[in-house]
Amino acid sequence: MSRTKNQVIEIAERHGLMFKKDTLVFNESGMDFQVVFAVDLEENEWVLRFPRRDDVMPRTKDEKKALDLVNKNITNYQAPDWSIYTNELIAYKKLNGIPAGTIDHEIQNYVWEMDINNVPKSFHVTLGKALADIHRIPKEQAAVAGLEIHSSEELRQFMRERMGAVKAKFGVDDSLWKRWQDWLNDDELWPGETGFIHGDVHAGHTLIDEDANVIGLIDWTEAKVSDVSNDFVFQYKAFGEDGLQSLINAYRDAGGYTWPKMKEHIIELEAAFPVAIAEFTIVSGQEEYVEMARQVLGASGE
Repeated sequence: MSRTKNQVIEIAERHGLMFKKDTLVFNESGMDFQVVFAVDLEENEWVLRFPRRDDVMPRTKDEKKALDLVNKNITNYQAPDWSIYTNELIAYKKLNGIPAGTIDHEIQNYVWEMDINNVPKSFHVTLGKALADIHRIPKEQAAVAGLEIHSSEELRQFMRERMGAVKAKFGVDDSLWKRWQDWLNDDELWPGETGFIHGDVHAGHTLIDEDANVIGLIDWTEAKVSDVSNDFVFQYKAFGEDGLQSLINAYRDAGGYTWPKMKEHIIELEAAFPVAIAEFTIVSGQEEYVEMARQVLGASGE
């Protein structure tokens, strides 16, 4: 369901927002939300999200809990602050900065807002500081908020169960399965504690300024207390081992929790990404994804 300009203005006014009608810009790309950008009478820029279906809003409850927790604890970095949150509208003031990169579906890759071949040191340093601050958000507060909580003891067992379910459904290449089991059985690779994580850190969710300093993160739908390594996987995929080590160093310097084989653990976590692809295939029920899942798992279709 999409709203017209007049409907957008009417809904906004019911929620106490007055916008200049000629500033409305519509983004219809989202499957769950129609997004409208607008400027109010005081020249503040806003992001308005209108649910397309009745089932959409209940699934935003955990993200709202996470954002309230983040905005309560983090002052040095931006996160969306949903000042209006009702069944018909989510609205918040637009954040500063721009995404570090955005996906170009034609080239199937990111278009970056910085020199990808000479990534500024400031990007790694400020991202490391941001992650250290986020991961230090008290787990007790996350529990009180009702967010998902995983202990360090649960991490491996949870991953073991996920891998077993995927293997039973699709099969897994023998060498990949051995790699996963070696990882699961190596005590030195696994973290001794967990932390509050963003859960989906990538270029499109990372806001930077003109000097490539990280100033905010958006889209907190995967936030929970879990393996902090999850917030480092994209860094490895985008910038390789050197970029990953730079981020770990900055994170450690900022007081983030590290362990001797953190880098190796993150690399193995990335190697387990086919598990998530297979799980998505199961949840979506879309037959066209089945072959993709079998390919990344190295499984035959027999």
